[in-house]
Amino acid sequence: MENSINYLPDCLFPSDNDAEVPTLRLDMQPEVCDIPFLCFGEQKRTYQMNGQGTLHFYTDDYRFSAIYEHPERILQHNPRNIVEPNFSLFNEMPVAFGLQPIYKKRWIARMMQDKGIRVFVDLNVAAKYYALNMLGVPLGYSSFCTRGYSDRIPSLHMEYDIAKHWANGNKLLFVIYGGGNECKKFAKEHDCVYVTPVVSLKRDIERAKKLIASNINSFNCLFSPEEILPPSTAGLFDKQLLDYRGATKKISRKS
Repeated sequence: MENSINYLPDCLFPSDNDAEVPTLRLDMQPEVCDIPFLCFGEQKRTYQMNGQGTLHFYTDDYRFSAIYEHPERILQHNPRNIVEPNFSLFNEMPVAFGLQPIYKKRWIARMMQDKGIRVFVDLNVAAKYYALNMLGVPLGYSSFCTRGYSDRIPSLHMEYDIAKHWANGNKLLFVIYGGGNECKKFAKEHDCVYVTPVVSLKRDIERAKKLIASNINSFNCLFSPEEILPPSTAGLFDKQLLDYRGATKKISRKS
């Protein structure tokens, strides 16, 4: 047992469907998209979010494949919110196989809700699984997230429409993770939240440092790039979110 305090036993949760996929709690949805918005597996296991921020799983499956057996690894980071684990679901995958990842993601999500962590429903699945992916999501749920891609805008439209329908008139919190300018444009036009991946922000800072360094060397400047730009982690998370949901902004880092 990795940590007896965070150990979570195997158990069954209430279900509203014939497939017995666990049902999420409407009272444990994220009310805001908290920063930092971090990827599971890119931080040390001891990294503490201290009850803030959002942990997501938009990365290779191997990085988080063990969390169904060890969901306590999420608790070790202590996030305020998570996005459901994004187990890969492809159109070529038989439905009998595809149901298992859906069960796993929802079981983990419900477990986290019962431990006080709020959950964004993950919509980033192959079109074949759009309907099955909503098993266990009660009508009225209104907090969703998906992975953005510049060449996948029609799918983004479909996922947004699913989320809007499922919200059933409630105020929608729809988060798009990555995808660049095309996805930012979509977010702005549809009152969504856009999240820039941390790795992209770090690359931008490093490029800026190199550009400044080359100019400094050209003019024999007395300043170093570090004196002009902050360290790559300073203020980094403040640049992550663009909230396009009207005049009232709800980007939060505090309780």
